[in-house]
Amino acid sequence: MKNRNEVTPMVFSKTVKHALVDKDINATELARLTGHSAQYMHNLLKGNRRWNEDTMNKVCKALKMELKLVPKEDADNTQ
Repeated sequence: MKNRNEVTPMVFSKTVKHALVDKDINATELARLTGHSAQYMHNLLKGNRRWNEDTMNKVCKALKMELKLVPKEDADNTQ
Protein backbone atom coordinates (compact mmCIF):
# COMPACT_ATOMS: atom_id res chain seq x y z
CA MET A 1 0.00 0.00 0.00
CA LYS A 2 1.28 3.44 -0.88
CA ASN A 3 1.96 6.16 1.65
CA ARG A 4 -0.63 8.92 1.24
CA ASN A 5 2.21 11.40 0.78
CA GLU A 6 3.36 9.60 -2.38
CA VAL A 7 1.88 11.42 -5.35
CA THR A 8 0.77 9.36 -8.34
CA PRO A 9 -0.48 10.86 -11.60
CA MET A 10 -3.71 12.85 -11.33
CA VAL A 11 -3.87 12.93 -7.54
CA PHE A 12 -2.05 16.16 -6.79
CA SER A 13 -5.33 17.82 -5.76
CA LYS A 14 -6.17 14.92 -3.45
CA THR A 15 -2.73 15.11 -1.85
CA VAL A 16 -3.13 18.87 -1.33
CA LYS A 17 -6.58 18.33 0.22
CA HIS A 18 -5.09 15.83 2.70
CA ALA A 19 -2.30 18.30 3.55
CA LEU A 20 -4.88 21.06 4.13
CA VAL A 21 -6.72 18.85 6.62
CA ASP A 22 -3.46 17.79 8.32
CA LYS A 23 -2.37 21.42 8.69
CA ASP A 24 -5.84 22.75 9.54
CA ILE A 25 -5.82 25.18 6.61
CA ASN A 26 -8.71 25.79 4.23
CA ALA A 27 -8.52 26.41 0.48
CA THR A 28 -9.19 30.13 0.90
CA GLU A 29 -6.23 30.48 3.25
CA LEU A 30 -4.06 28.46 0.84
CA ALA A 31 -5.09 30.85 -1.93
CA ARG A 32 -4.00 33.80 0.20
CA LEU A 33 -0.66 32.13 0.99
CA THR A 34 0.02 31.48 -2.70
CA GLY A 35 -1.20 34.80 -4.08
CA HIS A 36 -4.12 33.30 -5.99
CA SER A 37 -7.83 33.98 -5.72
CA ALA A 38 -9.96 31.72 -3.57
CA GLN A 39 -12.09 30.84 -6.62
CA TYR A 40 -9.04 29.78 -8.62
CA MET A 41 -7.80 27.58 -5.76
CA HIS A 42 -11.21 25.97 -5.29
CA ASN A 43 -11.39 25.27 -9.03
CA LEU A 44 -7.96 23.62 -8.96
CA LEU A 45 -8.89 21.44 -6.02
CA LYS A 46 -12.21 20.43 -7.63
CA GLY A 47 -10.45 19.53 -10.88
CA ASN A 48 -12.14 22.31 -12.86
CA ARG A 49 -8.78 23.93 -13.67
CA ARG A 50 -5.42 22.36 -14.48
CA TRP A 51 -2.45 22.74 -12.21
CA ASN A 52 0.61 24.42 -13.68
CA GLU A 53 4.18 24.11 -12.46
CA ASP A 54 4.29 27.57 -10.87
CA THR A 55 1.09 27.05 -8.88
CA MET A 56 2.15 23.56 -7.81
CA ASN A 57 5.45 24.95 -6.52
CA LYS A 58 3.71 27.78 -4.64
CA VAL A 59 1.29 25.33 -3.02
CA CYS A 60 4.13 22.99 -2.04
CA LYS A 61 6.05 25.89 -0.51
CA ALA A 62 3.01 27.12 1.42
CA LEU A 63 2.27 23.63 2.76
CA LYS A 64 5.94 22.81 3.37
CA MET A 65 5.79 19.93 0.91
CA GLU A 66 8.24 18.80 -1.73
CA LEU A 67 7.31 17.97 -5.30
CA LYS A 68 9.40 15.17 -6.79
CA LEU A 69 9.32 13.85 -10.32
CA VAL A 70 10.50 10.29 -10.67
CA PRO A 71 10.75 8.03 -13.69
CA LYS A 72 7.70 5.90 -14.30
CA GLU A 73 8.27 2.21 -13.68
CA ASP A 74 7.81 0.29 -16.89
CA ALA A 75 6.16 -3.06 -16.21
CA ASP A 76 7.20 -4.30 -19.67
CA ASN A 77 10.83 -3.48 -19.04
CA THR A 78 11.49 -5.58 -15.92
CA GLN A 79 14.73 -7.53 -15.86
